[in-house]
Amino acid sequence: MFGKEKVFTTTDIEQKNKIEDILSEHHIEYRIRMKDVNQMHPFHTALMGSMLAGDHKPRYAWDFYVDSQNQELARQILSSE
Repeated sequence: MFGKEKVFTTTDIEQKNKIEDILSEHHIEYRIRMKDVNQMHPFHTALMGSMLAGDHKPRYAWDFYVDSQNQELARQILSSE
């Protein structure tokens, strides 16, 4: 993300919600990028095929990005919470 810096990553939905609340309370604008951490390269999926067939639990990671000028403030606030 152009002009944005990653300040936090979590795979816990409750922690994600807490981080959103903290940043909002401090009036720090943020963006979230969600990614599916179960998603594998197509070659691995083809190679392992049926071994993975039973594991359909979605698992996501959320990356929090803030404007570059707010990076230090956001890190300080999040580390103190």
